[in-house]
Amino acid sequence: MTTHWDRSVDLLIAGSGGGGMVAALAALDGGIEPLILEKQSLVGGSTGLSGGIVWLPNNPLMRADGIADSHEDGLAYLADVVGDIGAPSSLARREMFLTAGYEMLTFLIRRGVRLIRCAGWSDYYPNHKGGNESGRAVEGIPFDAAELGVWSDKLQPALAKNYGFAVLTNELRSVQYFNRSPRAFAVASKVFLRTAAARIRRRQILTNGASLIGQMLKALIELGDGQPPLWTDAAMEDLIVEDGRVVGARVSRAGVTLNVEARKGVLLAAGGFGHNKEMRRRYSGDQPNDAQWSIANAGDTGEALQAAMRLGAKTDLLDEAWWLPSVFIPNGGAAAASLGSGRQRPGAIYVDSTGRRFCNESNSYVEVGKAMYANKAVPCWMVFDDGYVRRYVTSANPFKRSQGLPPGLSETGAVKTGHTVAELADRIDLPADELARTIQRFNHFAAKGLDPDFGRGQSAYNDCLGDPGYRPNAAVGPLDRAPYYATRVFPADVGTCGGVVTNEHAQVLDEQDLVIEGLYATGNTTATVMGRTYPGAGASIASSMVFGYVAARHAAGRRVAGERSR
Repeated sequence: MTTHWDRSVDLLIAGSGGGGMVAALAALDGGIEPLILEKQSLVGGSTGLSGGIVWLPNNPLMRADGIADSHEDGLAYLADVVGDIGAPSSLARREMFLTAGYEMLTFLIRRGVRLIRCAGWSDYYPNHKGGNESGRAVEGIPFDAAELGVWSDKLQPALAKNYGFAVLTNELRSVQYFNRSPRAFAVASKVFLRTAAARIRRRQILTNGASLIGQMLKALIELGDGQPPLWTDAAMEDLIVEDGRVVGARVSRAGVTLNVEARKGVLLAAGGFGHNKEMRRRYSGDQPNDAQWSIANAGDTGEALQAAMRLGAKTDLLDEAWWLPSVFIPNGGAAAASLGSGRQRPGAIYVDSTGRRFCNESNSYVEVGKAMYANKAVPCWMVFDDGYVRRYVTSANPFKRSQGLPPGLSETGAVKTGHTVAELADRIDLPADELARTIQRFNHFAAKGLDPDFGRGQSAYNDCLGDPGYRPNAAVGPLDRAPYYATRVFPADVGTCGGVVTNEHAQVLDEQDLVIEGLYATGNTTATVMGRTYPGAGASIASSMVFGYVAARHAAGRRVAGERSR
């Protein structure tokens, strides 16, 4: 039976995050017609809500700044950090990620997307083979939303909106320590002046993921003569298959069901299933989770992934997520938010239900989240002292420090308090002797800036997110000033990172490792090339964008520069 088509395009793209936006731009550049479907009313998906950092080894901005790196170092780093996890991170996919990544960033810059290096933001495992301490991440510059015209109010809000400042993600590292070092104060002053200038001029300055998405949207608007190839409030309900090939999709738009033909293919770039409770329960494995702690984009519900699975797509890593250990204190304000970074600051540790530490708290958030599950520390406790509170806990104004823990946090029970370690242990139902031994041992070494148990503060990554004004170690300091406090930490996530298995061209594979013709996928809809680790800030966005670019080039019959012959 021949399908009646209500609309026909070359490349149909489900999802308007980083992968979908890049794919649309690459499709137009390759001479084919794209159409992005966004089921929500706002554009940007998880990328728009995120810090908007893109992690790519040996990228063009690094080369321009004379930062030493190479394709070979990138491969060595992925091999050492990700390891051998099979098809999702095959050598061919790693090669494509690095090769196409350089080309993709060059392409975006040519299309007018302005980026800046996140200087000093080290790889998460800089001590591993091929690691880079200078940083391989880039992000969008501050971008005036007015350049988007009528589309300016159709973007996911910037992460910086939560802080009230037009702050870049890399600047946020310094702003939170504005009173801890002259350099941090200088960065914070720059952010304050930028924000004040925007308010005076009545301009909305976009940073973080909103800048990245906004700039790509501007490029699409320009290429589309004022109208980007993008439908909002348009959900892909199912894929349409004819003669064994995916040829389009059934789409619900504003309550109307439409059949949209995709002459060159369909690209699934609609994220994972962070908020799908049934799928999280079914696939969580040894990391049980039913979405109760997910802080993923609200649209992260898995329909696109389910559509591919119904066609027999092979899947992997469905139990995995981009974990982000988080403190949940309703209406806690800036003071509560100040506790979220405690694991990277002197004066705080994580302990399990036995009162013992179980990991390097300052390491990658994904690694710490996995350690919580592996050590049955769900939730765990962040224990900190009054020195921590006085150094880092902010009032409603991030540029003004409080003189103590706001009483509301203790009164609600969100933060437990004890005048002694033993009293605190009693309040949180932990063995007092064991918690005292843990803190005593930690303090003994922390006073010297050491952590022989887990190596905290011994890497450039631990250092770059620590307190620049604390010595001898920016990430390690004793808990030795009463009273003592504790708050629960949960293994939240910003999305799942398992899904369909794809080859190096972003084509979806079936259970026999054969290509499902006409079907591409990228981002959190796929089993990520990063495997079960997070190599550096922006690794997930980078993977989504790179393989979105690759999919569009492949659909257009174009090769990526340096790509091996097919």
